[in-house]
Amino acid sequence: MKLSGDAAQSSVFEYFGADRAIDGVKYAPGTASFCTHSVMEKNPWWRLDLLDNCYIIAVTITNRADCCSERLDRAEIRIGNSLENNGNNNPICAVVTSISAGASYTYLCPYMEGRYVNVVAPGDSRVLTLCEVEVYRGFPAKGITGIKLTWTKPPQPEVEQDIEEGKRGLTTAVFKEFGKVPERSEVFTTLRDLLLNS
Repeated sequence: MKLSGDAAQSSVFEYFGADRAIDGVKYAPGTASFCTHSVMEKNPWWRLDLLDNCYIIAVTITNRADCCSERLDRAEIRIGNSLENNGNNNPICAVVTSISAGASYTYLCPYMEGRYVNVVAPGDSRVLTLCEVEVYRGFPAKGITGIKLTWTKPPQPEVEQDIEEGKRGLTTAVFKEFGKVPERSEVFTTLRDLLLNS
């Protein structure tokens, strides 16, 4: 499920504000027409406030199409609940190696948890431009915990049961199911498994 929220960024060049990364427009002709754009600065960042703690499974980023695709190189996707350093100290989901001009790339963040999703371009004299950022919700991995196994009846000794199986020359099979005599169908299923695995 795609998530929404409130967007903010470290600075705004002209009128290319943070909301342009969540406006649903991935590509339009013209100079960064529907993209965000920071000024040139140290460690420019963009942040989405999901307004609640969420489990995140993936983040998709779309690069600008008209130029400067390399500006996203080495950008970091960070997810967490802290606003320390504007959220840029939260755990890293992924580092962008490169995204071609106008292309979208999905980064898997399996079951990371947080309220804030940041994209930060670390370094001096950087410009951050994002044409679309899509954040997808996952669900916590559910495991079975706290299970205690107890016997309602202690295991019984092995019982040897004669089986007629003339064609295959098998006359004896050992069953360990608490000493019960197996049904005919269980016998042939067991014999078949023994033959297949021998």
